[in-house]
Amino acid sequence: MTITVERTGHPIPSPRVATIALARAEARRVWRSPFLWTGLVLSIVSGLAWSWTRLPTWETFHENSGMAAVVLATALLITAQMAVARDHRAQAVETVRTMPTGRGRRSLGQLAVVPIAALAGLVLYAAILLLLLPTWPVGRFEPWAAVVVVVIPPIGAAIGLVAGRLLPAAVTGPLAVVAIFLALSVPFVFVSSSDLSFWPVTFVEWDFGYRYPHGWHLLYLAGLLVSVVALASWPAARRASAVIAVVSVMFAGYAVRHEAAITPDFVDTEAALQRTAPEMLDCRVHAEVRYCALPGHAPWIEYWRDAVEPVASLLPPGARRPSIRQIATMDDMKPMTPGYPEMIISDSWGRIGGWAEDSRRRMARDYVSTSIGILTREPTAWLPCDASGQHRTVVGLWMLSRAAPGEGWTLPRTRYGQAEIQAAESLLAMPQDQVASYLAEHWSEVLDPSSTALAGLGVTLAPPPIPTEPPASPADGTMAPDDRGVCT
Repeated sequence: MTITVERTGHPIPSPRVATIALARAEARRVWRSPFLWTGLVLSIVSGLAWSWTRLPTWETFHENSGMAAVVLATALLITAQMAVARDHRAQAVETVRTMPTGRGRRSLGQLAVVPIAALAGLVLYAAILLLLLPTWPVGRFEPWAAVVVVVIPPIGAAIGLVAGRLLPAAVTGPLAVVAIFLALSVPFVFVSSSDLSFWPVTFVEWDFGYRYPHGWHLLYLAGLLVSVVALASWPAARRASAVIAVVSVMFAGYAVRHEAAITPDFVDTEAALQRTAPEMLDCRVHAEVRYCALPGHAPWIEYWRDAVEPVASLLPPGARRPSIRQIATMDDMKPMTPGYPEMIISDSWGRIGGWAEDSRRRMARDYVSTSIGILTREPTAWLPCDASGQHRTVVGLWMLSRAAPGEGWTLPRTRYGQAEIQAAESLLAMPQDQVASYLAEHWSEVLDPSSTALAGLGVTLAPPPIPTEPPASPADGTMAPDDRGVCT
């Protein structure tokens, strides 16, 4: 018997062409992986949940999206590990050895998961940002912090390649995730939070305006990524992979040490106050009210106006309308204009639903208290005090009821009784124009806590004696919640 073998018209592909074809096949498999898409959905949902209640700043957005990227990285770790261990699960190790590409070429082809992971990180970042619209983040945008979010998922994918190469068992991926989180979490017990520069996500814990070295942190993550990719490529070029891995680890170590070295161990109070000084604020005037926001936070002024203007419209035409000043974590306790009433607002605001309503309610109540002189920039002004019998308390309750009918708001950090509430209800029963006209004529008396300014409107409350000096603090410097006494 004669057997004739005809030569096919397609030549045997070169190892390079076969490697590229394998990379494409791996990319298609990874892109269709349920682990990838489940992790992407979970990470987007997590990032939205962490950013849902508060209006985002760029710092908080990058922190929340960074933690979401960690969630995505864990899913990609499992995806990559399962891809590498596919031959062992199918018991096709001997069959794979007959392929035109050896173990080294296959390891290079499987690196296709790394750029796909970077693309998934970019999709995650853009999705969270777009789903938060129209509440765009405020503050200063740090481009390196954004790149950090995109770099974290490829690191997880590369670690998955290495884990699958070392231990191809199916449980290796989940166990690797647990081991990594334990390795990153245990140092929190022994190291101060300011020294945890090796954690993949950066958390800016210092005062407003501090420029965190995001660039050095990105270099640290880039060195870590290159070193893990080199280890994943070990079968292809052992000597080169070892050299690249060692150099990358040394580079990453230098970057993280430098990052920790230039991160301060304590807050420089003077420098922090200079960054939020009045001349650094973005000030704008609307309806005779001056709003001063931190740099980059001016879009929030529109939310403040919704809370303040219904109250400010009830003030007499000649009354001074308190200014609004935004502060960070520190306050110099000095008004922007000496002698002029001023109210402070923090660097946090509810984003939606009840959280936004709570922020608006708090600001409106504080503005009322500031307008009638109960809440000031004095250090003791934030302690509760007794406003019983004072006619300005009645005016404040009347203003709250007019600004938010039916809400039942109360004056913050003050104590008063049923008599003041009934007096305010008697004013509400009168025509608003009549009360507003009377307040315009007697506003200076209303601000005096010892006056009977509303006697002409039938209010018979007797103001208590007003102390001339603030209550003395205990010897240890502390002050009990009720130590402020009568509101002065």
